[in-house]
Amino acid sequence: MKADLSAYITFEGRAREALEHYQTALGGKVLIETFRKWGIPTAPGHEDDVVYGVLRTDDGFVLRVKDRASDEEPVEQGTAWALCLNGEEAERLTACWNALTEGATIIEPLQEMPWGDLNGALIDAFGIRWSVNIGSSE
Repeated sequence: MKADLSAYITFEGRAREALEHYQTALGGKVLIETFRKWGIPTAPGHEDDVVYGVLRTDDGFVLRVKDRASDEEPVEQGTAWALCLNGEEAERLTACWNALTEGATIIEPLQEMPWGDLNGALIDAFGIRWSVNIGSSE
C-alpha cells in the first residue's frame, strides 16, 4: 500500500456510527476493527468499540477513526482544524455537503464567495468541523 496522509479522529464510543455516516456521505469502503477482535483490554461494555476504522473512496478520500480506549485522555473537540473537501466536481461535492448536513450545525451555508467558488462550513452530528470548497481555487 502506498503512503497516504489522512485525518484520524477519536470518538467517545461513536466511531462506528460516524464512519457509517461518512460512508453514506462520501461513498467508499469501510474497514472496522474492534477491541474484542484484537484482544485489546478495555472497559467492560466497550469491547465492540472501534479500535481502528478506515473509509477509503474511489476518488482517494481516506478517513480514519477510533473510539477512545478506557486508559486514554477524554476526547475534546477543538476549533483549530476542520476536514476539507475541495475540488471542481460540483455534483459530487454538493452531494457530499448535502449528506454531511444531516444533523449538522451550519456555520456558513454553501454559497458563492467573492473569489468565485462555492464554499461552506459546518459542524456535523458528531462534532467534527467540515469545510467544503467547490471550484478551481487551491
